[in-house]
Amino acid sequence: MRIALIFNPTAQGDKARHLRSQLDEISGECLLMPTEGPGHAEDLAEQAVAEGCSVVVAGGGDGTVQEVSNGLVRHPDGLSRAALGVLPLGTVNVLARVLDIPLDFEAAWRVIQRGHTRAIDLPWMELQINGETRRRCFPALGGAGMDARACELVGWEMKKRSGQLAYIFAGFQAVNEALPTFRVVADGQVIESAVLMMLGNGKMYGGPFDVFPNARLDDGKVDAIVAEKVSGWRAAEYAHAVLTGTLPSLEGVHYLQAESIEVTPLSDARVVAQLDGDAWGNLPAKISVEPRVLRMVVPRPEN
Repeated sequence: MRIALIFNPTAQGDKARHLRSQLDEISGECLLMPTEGPGHAEDLAEQAVAEGCSVVVAGGGDGTVQEVSNGLVRHPDGLSRAALGVLPLGTVNVLARVLDIPLDFEAAWRVIQRGHTRAIDLPWMELQINGETRRRCFPALGGAGMDARACELVGWEMKKRSGQLAYIFAGFQAVNEALPTFRVVADGQVIESAVLMMLGNGKMYGGPFDVFPNARLDDGKVDAIVAEKVSGWRAAEYAHAVLTGTLPSLEGVHYLQAESIEVTPLSDARVVAQLDGDAWGNLPAKISVEPRVLRMVVPRPEN
């Protein structure tokens, strides 16, 4: 089993020294591939498959996992040749949590060494990026409207200071903006006007919060929470609902499970979309799912 580890080497201070020490300890067991900037992880993942690596590990958060997965699918045989491993070094680490991958470096590396795999669904979003229609996969989560705007507002310094709560703080900021509306069509079910859409491949969202109670990683569907309206005075109620897993029970909130979703803005106003916690582009968008095509390295063998 040949392993490639793709990671961002730009951490500063004690964190960087500690990470370097950990990487030195495993350097004889894998091919270390440091990134040099945004998007480079995709190139490295495609390169790792071409060089015969059967496990490609994303060392970072959900954004890094998303970049590495898009690099895997860029190779014509990437999904059949290589499994995706996760070494959770990020702020939120949703996919790692959903898969029960330990957040501790050494324990997560032992999972990768054992090499057990599980096939999960791979959601895709076709959206507008820099004026062009592009299609990207997102293994963990996505969203549009207020949700994506909050991701856009979260800065690196805020994430370092506040961790997972940074997204809650940004949500309070986003809810006080003028929120453009959009239309959602999910397997024929229509929601005529909404300001927020959250998408999940698994149950969790924004950290250890079970936002999608019915989600399964291998059911061939993406789960969606769509809110028709989010008022500033109800922001605390929404935040509490996210933290307690009761968001689908709120008035004006719809819980959907679908194989395909189309999202169309209702005006010329820009509506942001996000993939795995990072703002990526704008609506309109189409969401689809490839069932059980992404092999993930997991703590236990698949039944």
